[in-house]
Amino acid sequence: MISTTARRRDAGLFTMAVVLTAAFFLAPPLVGPDRRDAFPRAFGAYWASGGGNGFPPDLQPLVDHQFHYHLVRVVIGTLLVTVLVTLAVRLQRFRVPIGALALVAAALLILNVQGVVSPFGTLLPNLASAPADDVAAIVSQARDQLANGPLSPALDVMLAEYVRWHVFKGILTGLLAVVLIGLSVVAWRRRRLFVLLTAVPAVAALLVVAANVTTVANPNPGLLLLLQGSW
Repeated sequence: MISTTARRRDAGLFTMAVVLTAAFFLAPPLVGPDRRDAFPRAFGAYWASGGGNGFPPDLQPLVDHQFHYHLVRVVIGTLLVTVLVTLAVRLQRFRVPIGALALVAAALLILNVQGVVSPFGTLLPNLASAPADDVAAIVSQARDQLANGPLSPALDVMLAEYVRWHVFKGILTGLLAVVLIGLSVVAWRRRRLFVLLTAVPAVAALLVVAANVTTVANPNPGLLLLLQGSW
């Protein structure tokens, strides 16, 4: 029989999960106004300058904002995943739905870690809002540099951030896959019906790892797509 203390503890964890979920979506904008619409113009000036002196004054605040935005989400997301996993362990009756929520939270956490390790890279899809001719010219120049060299300092920074972005995503997704595979083994021994609930996401995670390894091995095509506003 569940004690009153245990019920209160579970209720407290549930309340914390709700508050953290709300904070995950509501708190990041508090780091400052979203000025991503200014990115295409700032990036155009950065690209035209060659990027030899780092980010210019009109671009650096956008990169800093992106870093802090994702950092806040990483902190909140880490706490949320911890609380949901704790609830899944404690509440066996609701383990499946809570576990599914924890999996979603973990996936969102990985995406925001990417924003912390490559804030500049996560801004690049906003180039889609720039004039098509400007984007086409930048992509053409980047393609020529990647194919024939040398790389401008700006493109060198972008390529390094793009690779780092996928390295972190591959590592974190790989760790998630290991956890899911372990849960699949446990589920097979105890309740085989739950195997699909862990095995399918594990396979999906492994496919994501493979895709990121492929991208790191040959990042140029993916970077060119990113410059065109594609993920």
